[in-house]
Amino acid sequence: MVSTYQRGFAWLSHALVSARTSMNDHNAQTLSPREMVRAHAYPVLAAISTLSLVALALLQVPGAIKAHRYNQCVDGQVRLRQVGQLTGQDGPGKLLYLKAVQHCEGR
Repeated sequence: MVSTYQRGFAWLSHALVSARTSMNDHNAQTLSPREMVRAHAYPVLAAISTLSLVALALLQVPGAIKAHRYNQCVDGQVRLRQVGQLTGQDGPGKLLYLKAVQHCEGR
């Protein structure tokens, strides 16, 4: 009985052998500049796309840190300013929130 691992390995080795033989077909030919561009366009564009996505993700980090710290500041100020015996309100109220925002923005 042949295991799944052996079948997968047989398939992989067959694919590698067929890829080597298909690549050998091009070894005797010299490719024109146009064919070289066509042969390498997709991998080059994929690499550029990947690098640009990574760069954009890294550029988002400082803004995310700033927003996180700002949110922590506002939450902390609301907790400090909140009076325990407010009646008729579920939350801290708009005035307390606005004062907390003013403090965190440095006004």
